[in-house]
Amino acid sequence: MLLLPYTSFIHCVFGCSIMSANSCSSHPRQLIFHELRSGFEASSAPPLSVALQVGQHLAISGVSGCGKTSLLQVIAGLKAPKSGEVLYNDLTIGESALHFWRQQICYFPQQAVMGMGGECVRDVLHLPWRLKAITQFPLPDEQACLSALRKAGIDVLLEKTIASLSGGEKQRVAVARGLLMQREIWLMDEPTSALDPVGRDHIIQLIEDSSLICISVSHDPVWLTNATHVHTMSLSKDECNVSINQ
Repeated sequence: MLLLPYTSFIHCVFGCSIMSANSCSSHPRQLIFHELRSGFEASSAPPLSVALQVGQHLAISGVSGCGKTSLLQVIAGLKAPKSGEVLYNDLTIGESALHFWRQQICYFPQQAVMGMGGECVRDVLHLPWRLKAITQFPLPDEQACLSALRKAGIDVLLEKTIASLSGGEKQRVAVARGLLMQREIWLMDEPTSALDPVGRDHIIQLIEDSSLICISVSHDPVWLTNATHVHTMSLSKDECNVSINQ
């Protein structure tokens, strides 16, 4: 399941594929993790097993070194799992379904992928279209780009260079790009690491107001409090003890 080398990172972030995704929008969306292990958690730790519906948010939390990011990368398809499975609308996400899966997710790594250097905000927002990751709807025009930026909580000119933005501004531009991509599942690794409390709360509200399934990694207690599910990973005597609170 989810056999994607890390060198294909950029393909996972944007879902690059010459294949078109089959839409699941006509069915009730459900994402199921069944006995999922990354292989980086303690062997004695319970695996991740949870079912998520539209509008729900699973936050993965815990101290450094417990394998939180590795688990998110397994879900994203950047690493193969040790065991378990992922099902989306009753479809097992194995190697044969990887093209489809890439078209459903929007992956936000800890360091936002801004592009191939020196771009302005407009170029960064258009990057998935330039990579032909999205072909089912047209390149967003200026009005759509500005609207997405406002929804993400940033007021910036499209001509502004990415190099001149702060870390928090880059994170919000990445969120705006995610909105434009119209993906059904967001995978977010430390999405508030460079945001102030106002920016964090804005993104929390945006997720709550969107028809998404969100899985995130975070240390932020406010972020965790607003998640509908929390998967807590901790280290004790070189082992991770994992529990899930619902």
